[in-house]
Amino acid sequence: MNLWVDPRSLHSRPTSPVRQHTLRPSGLAPLDALIATPPDPVGVLLYFPGFNTPLGPWEIAKCAHLADATSLTVVLTEIPGMSRFADPIPKAVRKDMLTGRVESWADLNLSYIDAAMRVGEVRNPEYMQVLGYSTGCSLAVASLPVLAEWGPIEGLNLVEPVAISQRNVASLQAHNLADWGRMGSVLATNRGSDWVMSARRRQRREPSVKYSAVDLVAIGQVLSSQGLLAGVDAVELARCSLVRGARSSLCRRPDYDKLDASLSARGVPGPTITVEGMGHQLWHSFPIVVQLTKAMLDAPRPTA
Repeated sequence: MNLWVDPRSLHSRPTSPVRQHTLRPSGLAPLDALIATPPDPVGVLLYFPGFNTPLGPWEIAKCAHLADATSLTVVLTEIPGMSRFADPIPKAVRKDMLTGRVESWADLNLSYIDAAMRVGEVRNPEYMQVLGYSTGCSLAVASLPVLAEWGPIEGLNLVEPVAISQRNVASLQAHNLADWGRMGSVLATNRGSDWVMSARRRQRREPSVKYSAVDLVAIGQVLSSQGLLAGVDAVELARCSLVRGARSSLCRRPDYDKLDASLSARGVPGPTITVEGMGHQLWHSFPIVVQLTKAMLDAPRPTA
């Protein structure tokens, strides 16, 4: 299916409360987490963010919207190695990542998600959705075997997966710069809503996440591989939604089509969505976030 940005999709400010927690699991560096809780939660949405995502007003607004729209408790953590605390990725994990392996990074991330669910008193879910954007897609897919032990995964939702193309780090950076050049037109779609623009302005006053040059190279090695394709092939999926911006350089169409064809051949249901006029940064358009939430996560739920 194809989506075009619709400013009319923006309604009133979401109302689900969002709490921010600083996690300090034993022996691990601190990271922040957000937990958005709707009035009567019916399950859990684990949300894996993209590269360089600070957990300030902008992500708080997204989490509140996701909770409002789905009635799922939304759990989001900073990514290890990219936080306001500036702690590096542990050496053993970085060593794996430099060879393109994501598993130990995902396991580390899961330690924080588990801690967030404990501090937020989020129970092991009987209904669970998993959502990843960009870098978060790789962490989400690598986490699926463990998450399946926590509860049934009703849906995987991948927005702009990057690690589906084999390329070098220089090419990855060139594609990233090309997509950054499209950010202005994406942000312009938010101008129709005062509360959305207020969240963007407040976010600009917040501290950004920090990361080291060596960690940046390690992350680049993970994202320059086709590891996500292998990860998806290795797990059973009840449903999978795919999203790509039509102008995206980081999520390239031939590889996206390959992933889509593989899922179709396995009989995995779920929409395949192209967002027209947008590149990789589409997740920074709040109207598109609202439209994609409905398109991806408005699936029928099992009845008791």
